Amino acid sequence: MAASPLLSVRDLTVDYPSRSGPVRAVDGVSFSVAPGSVLGVVGESGSGKSSIGYALMGLTDASKAMLGGRVNFEGRDLLALSRKEWRQLRGSRIAMVFQDAMATLNPVMPIGDQIGEVFRWHRPDMSRKAVRTASLELLERVGIQEASRRIDAYPHQLSGGMRQRVVIAAAIALKPALLIADEPTTALDVTVQAQILKLMNDLSREQGTAMILISHDLDVVGDVCQDVAVMKDGVIVEAGRVDDVLGRPQHAYTRELLSARPSFGAGHMAEAVHV
Repeated sequence: MAASPLLSVRDLTVDYPSRSGPVRAVDGVSFSVAPGSVLGVVGESGSGKSSIGYALMGLTDASKAMLGGRVNFEGRDLLALSRKEWRQLRGSRIAMVFQDAMATLNPVMPIGDQIGEVFRWHRPDMSRKAVRTASLELLERVGIQEASRRIDAYPHQLSGGMRQRVVIAAAIALKPALLIADEPTTALDVTVQAQILKLMNDLSREQGTAMILISHDLDVVGDVCQDVAVMKDGVIVEAGRVDDVLGRPQHAYTRELLSARPSFGAGHMAEAVHV
Protein backbone atom coordinates (compact mmCIF):
# COMPACT_ATOMS: atom_id res chain seq x y z
CA MET A 1 0.00 0.00 0.00
CA ALA A 2 1.44 3.35 -1.06
CA ALA A 3 2.26 5.87 1.65
CA SER A 4 0.11 8.98 1.89
CA PRO A 5 1.65 12.05 0.24
CA LEU A 6 3.30 14.58 2.49
CA LEU A 7 1.69 17.38 0.50
CA SER A 8 -1.43 17.20 -1.62
CA VAL A 9 -2.50 20.25 -3.64
CA ARG A 10 -5.91 20.17 -5.30
CA ASP A 11 -7.34 22.83 -7.61
CA LEU A 12 -5.18 25.61 -6.15
CA THR A 13 -6.01 29.08 -7.43
CA VAL A 14 -4.14 32.31 -6.70
CA ASP A 15 -5.76 35.63 -7.66
CA TYR A 16 -4.05 39.00 -7.23
CA PRO A 17 -6.08 42.20 -6.94
CA SER A 18 -5.75 44.85 -9.64
CA ARG A 19 -7.60 48.00 -10.63
CA SER A 20 -9.46 46.11 -13.33
CA GLY A 21 -10.33 43.17 -11.07
CA PRO A 22 -8.66 39.95 -9.88
CA VAL A 23 -5.80 38.59 -11.99
CA ARG A 24 -5.46 34.82 -11.85
CA ALA A 25 -1.82 33.74 -11.54
CA VAL A 26 -2.46 30.09 -10.66
CA ASP A 27 -5.47 28.39 -12.23
CA GLY A 28 -6.62 25.10 -10.72
CA VAL A 29 -3.24 23.47 -10.13
CA SER A 30 -3.05 19.98 -8.60
CA PHE A 31 -0.02 17.90 -7.60
CA SER A 32 1.37 15.90 -4.70
CA VAL A 33 4.76 15.45 -3.07
CA ALA A 34 5.85 12.21 -1.43
CA PRO A 35 7.96 12.22 1.75
CA GLY A 36 11.63 12.63 0.88
CA SER A 37 11.02 13.25 -2.83
CA VAL A 38 12.07 16.20 -4.98
CA LEU A 39 9.56 17.85 -7.31
CA GLY A 40 10.61 20.41 -9.89
CA VAL A 41 8.17 23.15 -10.89
CA VAL A 42 9.45 24.66 -14.10
CA GLY A 43 8.27 27.43 -16.40
CA GLU A 44 9.17 30.84 -17.75
CA SER A 45 8.75 34.09 -15.80
CA GLY A 46 5.09 34.83 -15.16
CA SER A 47 4.00 31.19 -15.39
CA GLY A 48 2.77 31.19 -11.78
CA LYS A 49 5.38 28.89 -10.30
CA SER A 50 6.62 31.32 -7.62
CA SER A 51 3.03 32.15 -6.67
CA ILE A 52 2.60 28.48 -5.78
CA GLY A 53 5.63 28.64 -3.49
CA TYR A 54 4.38 31.72 -1.67
CA ALA A 55 0.91 30.20 -1.28
CA LEU A 56 2.38 27.02 0.21
CA MET A 57 4.36 29.12 2.70
CA GLY A 58 1.42 31.31 3.70
CA LEU A 59 3.27 34.40 2.46
CA THR A 60 0.48 36.06 0.49
CA ASP A 61 -0.77 38.63 3.01
CA ALA A 62 1.38 41.45 1.63
CA SER A 63 0.12 40.90 -1.91
CA LYS A 64 -3.48 40.45 -0.68
CA ALA A 65 -3.77 37.41 -2.92
CA MET A 66 -6.97 35.37 -2.74
CA LEU A 67 -6.44 31.61 -2.53
CA GLY A 68 -8.78 28.81 -3.46
CA GLY A 69 -8.70 25.02 -3.56
CA ARG A 70 -7.26 22.71 -0.95
CA VAL A 71 -3.69 22.24 0.27
CA ASN A 72 -3.24 19.30 2.63
CA PHE A 73 0.08 19.05 4.46
CA GLU A 74 0.63 16.40 7.14
CA GLY A 75 -3.13 16.10 7.50
CA ARG A 76 -3.82 19.85 7.83
CA ASP A 77 -5.42 22.19 5.33
CA LEU A 78 -2.88 24.99 4.99
CA LEU A 79 -5.40 27.40 3.49
CA ALA A 80 -7.45 27.21 6.70
CA LEU A 81 -4.61 28.03 9.12
CA SER A 82 -4.67 31.11 11.31
CA ARG A 83 -1.72 33.51 11.42
CA LYS A 84 -0.64 32.01 14.74
CA GLU A 85 -0.75 28.49 13.34
CA TRP A 86 1.27 29.61 10.33
CA ARG A 87 3.94 31.17 12.56
CA GLN A 88 4.28 27.85 14.38
CA LEU A 89 4.45 25.81 11.18
CA ARG A 90 6.63 28.05 9.02
CA GLY A 91 10.30 27.39 9.67
CA SER A 92 9.66 24.24 11.66
CA ARG A 93 7.74 21.90 9.32
CA ILE A 94 7.89 23.93 6.09
CA ALA A 95 10.79 26.20 5.15
CA MET A 96 11.77 28.21 2.09
CA VAL A 97 15.01 29.20 0.39
CA PHE A 98 14.59 32.37 -1.65
CA GLN A 99 16.42 33.49 -4.77
CA ASP A 100 18.13 36.57 -3.35
CA ALA A 101 20.06 35.77 -0.18
CA MET A 102 21.12 39.41 0.30
CA ALA A 103 17.47 40.48 0.38
CA THR A 104 16.59 37.61 2.71
CA LEU A 105 19.31 38.26 5.29
CA ASN A 106 19.36 41.19 7.71
CA PRO A 107 22.37 43.33 6.70
CA VAL A 108 23.02 44.60 10.25
CA MET A 109 22.87 41.26 12.09
CA PRO A 110 25.68 38.67 12.26
CA ILE A 111 24.83 35.51 10.33
CA GLY A 112 25.09 33.32 13.42
CA ASP A 113 22.45 35.39 15.18
CA GLN A 114 20.19 35.15 12.14
CA ILE A 115 20.35 31.36 12.15
CA GLY A 116 19.86 31.47 15.90
CA GLU A 117 16.58 33.37 15.43
CA VAL A 118 15.01 30.13 14.16
CA PHE A 119 15.84 28.37 17.42
CA ARG A 120 14.87 31.32 19.60
CA TRP A 121 11.48 31.51 17.91
CA HIS A 122 10.62 27.80 17.82
CA ARG A 123 12.79 26.47 20.69
CA PRO A 124 12.58 29.22 23.32
CA ASP A 125 13.87 26.92 26.07
CA MET A 126 17.29 26.57 24.41
CA SER A 127 20.11 28.42 26.16
CA ARG A 128 22.14 31.07 24.34
CA LYS A 129 25.13 28.72 24.38
CA ALA A 130 23.11 25.86 22.90
CA VAL A 131 21.71 28.14 20.19
CA ARG A 132 25.20 29.33 19.22
CA THR A 133 26.54 25.76 19.19
CA ALA A 134 23.65 24.60 16.98
CA SER A 135 24.13 27.57 14.64
CA LEU A 136 27.86 26.84 14.32
CA GLU A 137 27.15 23.18 13.54
CA LEU A 138 24.73 24.24 10.81
CA LEU A 139 27.29 26.58 9.23
CA GLU A 140 29.79 23.73 9.19
CA ARG A 141 27.21 21.37 7.76
CA VAL A 142 26.45 23.62 4.79
CA GLY A 143 30.14 23.93 4.00
CA ILE A 144 31.10 27.34 5.39
CA GLN A 145 34.87 27.29 5.82
CA GLU A 146 36.26 28.60 9.12
CA ALA A 147 32.71 28.62 10.49
CA SER A 148 33.85 29.50 14.02
CA ARG A 149 35.25 32.77 12.66
CA ARG A 150 32.55 33.53 10.13
CA ILE A 151 29.67 32.99 12.56
CA ASP A 152 30.06 36.62 13.66
CA ALA A 153 30.41 37.98 10.12
CA TYR A 154 27.80 40.19 8.47
CA PRO A 155 26.17 39.24 5.14
CA HIS A 156 28.14 41.81 3.12
CA GLN A 157 31.36 40.20 4.29
CA LEU A 158 30.48 36.91 2.57
CA SER A 159 30.40 35.88 -1.07
CA GLY A 160 27.09 35.24 -2.82
CA GLY A 161 27.55 31.50 -2.56
CA MET A 162 28.30 31.67 1.17
CA ARG A 163 25.26 33.88 1.78
CA GLN A 164 23.06 31.32 0.06
CA ARG A 165 24.58 28.60 2.25
CA VAL A 166 23.64 30.67 5.31
CA VAL A 167 20.05 30.94 4.07
CA ILE A 168 19.98 27.17 3.55
CA ALA A 169 21.40 26.61 7.05
CA ALA A 170 18.56 28.64 8.57
CA ALA A 171 15.98 26.83 6.44
CA ILE A 172 17.10 23.33 7.50
CA ALA A 173 17.78 24.23 11.16
CA LEU A 174 14.72 22.41 12.50
CA LYS A 175 14.77 19.61 9.90
CA PRO A 176 11.53 20.59 8.14
CA ALA A 177 9.51 17.94 6.36
CA LEU A 178 9.22 20.15 3.27
CA LEU A 179 11.72 22.60 1.81
CA ILE A 180 10.60 24.99 -0.94
CA ALA A 181 13.43 26.46 -3.01
CA ASP A 182 12.47 29.35 -5.29
CA GLU A 183 15.17 29.83 -7.95
CA PRO A 184 17.84 29.31 -5.26
CA THR A 185 20.86 29.54 -7.57
CA THR A 186 19.84 32.05 -10.24
CA ALA A 187 22.14 34.83 -8.99
CA LEU A 188 25.20 32.56 -8.74
CA ASP A 189 27.82 31.58 -11.29
CA VAL A 190 27.70 28.10 -12.78
CA THR A 191 30.32 26.52 -10.52
CA VAL A 192 28.80 27.89 -7.30
CA GLN A 193 25.33 26.98 -8.59
CA ALA A 194 26.43 23.36 -8.95
CA GLN A 195 27.82 23.34 -5.42
CA ILE A 196 24.63 24.76 -3.92
CA LEU A 197 22.43 22.31 -5.84
CA LYS A 198 24.52 19.38 -4.68
CA LEU A 199 24.40 20.67 -1.11
CA MET A 200 20.60 20.96 -1.16
CA ASN A 201 20.22 17.54 -2.76
CA ASP A 202 22.53 15.92 -0.20
CA LEU A 203 20.79 17.60 2.75
CA SER A 204 17.38 16.59 1.44
CA ARG A 205 18.49 12.98 1.14
CA GLU A 206 20.26 12.89 4.52
CA GLN A 207 17.36 14.44 6.45
CA GLY A 208 14.57 12.78 4.49
CA THR A 209 13.25 16.24 3.63
CA ALA A 210 10.93 16.55 0.63
CA MET A 211 11.75 19.45 -1.66
CA ILE A 212 9.94 21.56 -4.24
CA LEU A 213 12.47 23.17 -6.55
CA ILE A 214 11.02 26.12 -8.46
CA SER A 215 13.12 26.93 -11.50
CA HIS A 216 13.13 28.16 -15.08
CA ASP A 217 16.16 25.96 -15.82
CA LEU A 218 15.52 22.48 -17.21
CA ASP A 219 19.18 21.56 -16.67
CA VAL A 220 18.73 22.09 -12.94
CA VAL A 221 15.45 20.16 -12.81
CA GLY A 222 16.91 17.31 -14.86
CA ASP A 223 19.85 16.99 -12.48
CA VAL A 224 18.09 17.29 -9.13
CA CYS A 225 14.45 16.22 -9.33
CA GLN A 226 12.62 12.90 -9.61
CA ASP A 227 9.34 14.46 -10.71
CA VAL A 228 8.53 17.62 -12.64
CA ALA A 229 5.51 19.83 -13.32
CA VAL A 230 5.73 22.15 -16.32
CA MET A 231 3.76 25.39 -15.95
CA LYS A 232 2.50 27.89 -18.50
CA ASP A 233 0.07 30.76 -17.89
CA GLY A 234 -0.86 29.52 -14.41
CA VAL A 235 -1.62 25.95 -15.49
CA ILE A 236 0.37 22.70 -15.27
CA VAL A 237 0.53 21.59 -18.90
CA GLU A 238 2.55 18.42 -18.30
CA ALA A 239 3.71 16.47 -15.26
CA GLY A 240 5.35 13.18 -14.43
CA ARG A 241 8.71 11.53 -13.84
CA VAL A 242 11.63 13.67 -14.98
CA ASP A 243 12.95 11.08 -17.41
CA ASP A 244 9.55 10.73 -19.04
CA VAL A 245 8.66 14.42 -19.27
CA LEU A 246 12.06 15.69 -20.34
CA GLY A 247 12.99 12.63 -22.36
CA ARG A 248 9.64 12.10 -24.11
CA PRO A 249 7.71 15.37 -23.82
CA GLN A 250 4.05 15.25 -24.85
CA HIS A 251 3.14 18.95 -24.72
CA ALA A 252 4.31 21.49 -27.29
CA TYR A 253 5.37 23.95 -24.60
CA THR A 254 7.62 21.38 -22.92
CA ARG A 255 9.20 20.64 -26.30
CA GLU A 256 9.65 24.38 -26.81
CA LEU A 257 11.48 24.74 -23.49
CA LEU A 258 13.67 21.76 -24.30
CA SER A 259 14.54 23.04 -27.73
CA ALA A 260 15.81 26.24 -26.15
CA ARG A 261 17.95 24.18 -23.73
CA PRO A 262 18.98 21.06 -25.63
CA SER A 263 21.56 19.94 -23.08
CA PHE A 264 19.24 19.25 -20.13
CA GLY A 265 20.77 16.97 -17.55
CA ALA A 266 24.20 17.65 -19.02
CA GLY A 267 25.81 17.66 -15.65
CA HIS A 268 25.49 20.64 -13.32
CA MET A 269 25.73 18.11 -10.49
CA ALA A 270 28.69 16.34 -12.07
CA GLU A 271 30.56 19.63 -12.09
CA ALA A 272 30.02 20.19 -8.37
CA VAL A 273 33.04 20.19 -6.11
CA HIS A 274 33.24 20.27 -2.34
CA VAL A 275 34.47 23.50 -0.82
